[in-house]
Amino acid sequence: MNSQTHFLFPFFLCLVLYKMQFVSLKLAFIAGFVGVLIDLDHYIEHIKHAKKNKFSIKDTWNNSEHFHKFPQRSSIHHETGATIITLLLILTALIDYKIALILAIAYYSHLYLDYLWVEKPHFMRMKFGKLYFRETHFEFVLDIILILAILIIFVMP
Repeated sequence: MNSQTHFLFPFFLCLVLYKMQFVSLKLAFIAGFVGVLIDLDHYIEHIKHAKKNKFSIKDTWNNSEHFHKFPQRSSIHHETGATIITLLLILTALIDYKIALILAIAYYSHLYLDYLWVEKPHFMRMKFGKLYFRETHFEFVLDIILILAILIIFVMP
């Protein structure tokens, strides 16, 4: 999934908690932001594996979206990393359960979206300047639904 979806999904989930007065709006935004930051591991993997332009964000993006020259995900996207993150979240919950909750929502929603399987996905492929973009029709519709749901939550009394 793309960055906007990794922001929208945990943000939406935390907005529901915000409406129930369980978390603040600030924490909801943090959850969305952390949901996107998890993909920094793609950049780290690019630095480790790229033959040239190791520190290029554009090349990192294009490898992830178009070229797929090497695996992009580090261990935090796999079982070992998930186990370690879960243990860290449990320890964090002992200190501040709300922070642990929004971090858990950000992390697990990110994994869920990354491993969400769509049978025979249809991709929309675009190129703007030197950047490649690829999004499934499913993700496009999901983003619209999430945006509408977020707007409804903000309008609700």
